[in-house]
Amino acid sequence: MSPLPTVKLRVRVTGRHPRFFKKQVQKPEVSIAPGSLVFVLDKLGRSVGTGFYNPRSTITVRMLTRGKAPFARSDIVGLVREAIDFRERSPGFGLGLGKDETAYRLVHAEGDGLPGLIVDRLGDCLVAQVFALGIVPSLEDIGHFLLGRYKGARLVLRVDADARRLEGIRESETGRVAGGELVEDGLRYIYTPGEGHKTGFFCDQRENRKRLRALVRGRRVLDLCCNGGGFAMQALRGGAKRVLAVDLDEEVTALAQQNLALNELRATVEHADAFDVLRDQGKDFDAIVLDPPKWIHGESDYETGAQRYLAPNRLAFEALPKGGLLLTCSCSGSLSEERFLAILRDAAARADKDVRILEVRGAGPDHPVALECPETRYLKAVFCMVRA
Repeated sequence: MSPLPTVKLRVRVTGRHPRFFKKQVQKPEVSIAPGSLVFVLDKLGRSVGTGFYNPRSTITVRMLTRGKAPFARSDIVGLVREAIDFRERSPGFGLGLGKDETAYRLVHAEGDGLPGLIVDRLGDCLVAQVFALGIVPSLEDIGHFLLGRYKGARLVLRVDADARRLEGIRESETGRVAGGELVEDGLRYIYTPGEGHKTGFFCDQRENRKRLRALVRGRRVLDLCCNGGGFAMQALRGGAKRVLAVDLDEEVTALAQQNLALNELRATVEHADAFDVLRDQGKDFDAIVLDPPKWIHGESDYETGAQRYLAPNRLAFEALPKGGLLLTCSCSGSLSEERFLAILRDAAARADKDVRILEVRGAGPDHPVALECPETRYLKAVFCMVRA
């Protein structure tokens, strides 16, 4: 018998998806504190495993382990250790991380069996991003382990506003942490840990930035929603004839200019709206990168978000000539690859263009995808070419 409190589901469990929503979970007979570890039974009374319980959250149960084996909070640090060893001590997978790269993911939530926790290594900082109340009581132990493994590192905690509201996580007192430099594929980047989007740097696009570099020699490249200028810099390294990097955030364009100067690269950087630039200047380019922010957060805003993805992709297809290259991305986990491709199909049809897909990619192998949890493959990066 598990020493943990028991939570019973309203459903019969046949698969291994790690999330159970409020409507799938019975109200416990005794009070269980939000964020507690619980032992989970399905509708038939069969053992499911151990998970986090939070009755405040739409995702009420998040599974950590399966079966009847006992599991305690102290075991969570072991899962963190396994995740890091996979990246830094698994030469058979060819990750090569921790050597020439100082920007990569150490923990990828359900992809590493650690729901609600992301940890990125960014230069001399370790940035933890928390999405679930259940992981909060373990943060101190995880922090001690990380600082013991990475001597001299700075540890930064980030909890975004959505997680605070949906999970009931209290405000932290971490404050702003001084920025620094990191290295990715030989390029130097300035960053501020825990600031801006995600953990402070988009390390999930590392392999896609490298791939773009191989495809743009001699091309005129328009990098929209450029953030720190990573795609623009790789395009220049790949021999692009001309590069224009655009973003609506003035702080971001200033950062892109700093990064270009740091690497002794030259591109034009503009503070402007991507839609306006596509309409007014799109036809001046034969390669476009479209890497917008997360426009779909859940099913409730799917229709609105889908239209936001549709419009710029249509404009990009309209602007590109025959043989033109488009790299278009979505980081919305609630938008499946199938749905994203359907949006692109619609955009191409409305632009009256025939398009061939060259590759559909995601994040690098430091962002492992849990087969049982397709939401962990949140990033879609589609390389496509206008055929006619």
